[in-house]
Amino acid sequence: MERDRSGRLRYPDFICIGAQKAGTTWLDRNLRRHPRLWLPPVKELQYFSELYLPVTRRWTTRHRVETATRTLARYIEKTPVDGWNDVRVARLCDIASGFASDDWYGKIFAGAPLGKICGEITPDYSTIPEEGVRHIVRLSPSVKIIFLMRDPIERSWSHIRMMARTRGVTDLAEIEAMARSPEQVRRADYASLIGAWTKIVPDDRFHIAFTDDIAENPRQVLEATCAFLGIRYQHRFFRQAEKPVHVGEAQPMPLSVETLLKAQLRPAYDGIVARFPEKGAAWLARHFGRPAA
Repeated sequence: MERDRSGRLRYPDFICIGAQKAGTTWLDRNLRRHPRLWLPPVKELQYFSELYLPVTRRWTTRHRVETATRTLARYIEKTPVDGWNDVRVARLCDIASGFASDDWYGKIFAGAPLGKICGEITPDYSTIPEEGVRHIVRLSPSVKIIFLMRDPIERSWSHIRMMARTRGVTDLAEIEAMARSPEQVRRADYASLIGAWTKIVPDDRFHIAFTDDIAENPRQVLEATCAFLGIRYQHRFFRQAEKPVHVGEAQPMPLSVETLLKAQLRPAYDGIVARFPEKGAAWLARHFGRPAA
């Protein structure tokens, strides 16, 4: 665990791999408040997405460059020159360069101070293939993985709304096309995603939390996460835990979209029920009713 100036590389002690639209930004904001933890100055480095999810390459570099550039500009604007953190500025410049490699990735985490646990949060990592998971473990053999789970239909509708808003889409036919995307099915198949990761990462280094629990008892979720990461939970660091982050504007789901999602995602609920009977049954009943006694 060396500082950046040593010239050595360091890789994350933990990674939150998703799920997308399941509370990862909330988790990112809160974990940054703990003094024992260090996360890169930009959320979602997307390094392994770029390597192993070809469809993301059209935007991953742009995301890093634009986000890092904005973050650096804000930092320079608000921080007097004599108060600059040279390592932070250097890492933002590295991220903004757009170039990515294992050395680049290791250099970013080498900026973490000695004694701090470092990690990153990139929701797209949940869907990378086995080769990508093995790559992560090769770089960081003892890495711990966090996975947030959200009711599949609710997650998909939130994702679809975000895409429609970003693309300026209002036509129902286009929104229905988004709902038909195989990507919705892939991201909802939590049982398969978890199985692929735990094939390589031992169960005791794989932590699962639920978006429902974030809404109902956020401090309990953070307490469990801190315990998993091997740090002490302290209430004073998480005074804003109840504050929602990036909550999208409520919007009724069109019946045609709901019908499509129910048809496509119904098998995913069976996999969830098999692994998480109580939570899975509640989600299943929410959309399909309770099975007959």
